[in-house]
Amino acid sequence: MSTPDRKARDAEKVARRRQSLIEAAITVIAAKGLPGMTLADVAREAGCGYGLVSFHFESKERLLLASLDALVEEYRAAWHARSDAHADAAGKLEALIDLDLGSDVADDRHIAVWTAFWAETSRNADYRARFSDLNSAYLARLEPLIAALAATEPAAADVSLIAGGLSALFDGLWIDSQIGGGRGEADWTRARATCRAYLHAFFPGSFGPETDPRP
Repeated sequence: MSTPDRKARDAEKVARRRQSLIEAAITVIAAKGLPGMTLADVAREAGCGYGLVSFHFESKERLLLASLDALVEEYRAAWHARSDAHADAAGKLEALIDLDLGSDVADDRHIAVWTAFWAETSRNADYRARFSDLNSAYLARLEPLIAALAATEPAAADVSLIAGGLSALFDGLWIDSQIGGGRGEADWTRARATCRAYLHAFFPGSFGPETDPRP
């Protein structure tokens, strides 16, 4: 095997190991929160030695930041894939509703970790910056979709206000899902219906009131 091939295989192995440790960290954070998570917990969850976790991330804070970055990138990739699969604005918004409320990147485990990081944003500038960037990017994706609907159904409110309201509604429903104590799929069905009812108030020609179109 040539040296470049060996280096590529070694880099791939390191990347896989780091990803497995990040996944283990996310599982531990979902169960214990940020203050309760330790590198030893992550090592046990990943089935490896403490030294390996320390070697790859050096400190708890570096592992936490890597875990948050992984969540952000996973979520960005999912929202692009989901919304880009549809040609019209209403279809893209429906896809984002499905993504945010009950998908594999917004299940109870993921949302528990998101809310754990949210809770620390007032004290941690790195977390705050990541959430600010993600929120700005999300609104930049929502606003053109709302504007496209408003072009055919003039709305009673400013496009940016409608987009901001929808984003805030997603956030509130995420928090409610944690407070609600795991009521299951029926909760997500109602949450999706809540978002469609909100959009129906502005764009009745594009969104039905409260029915869930998912099978």
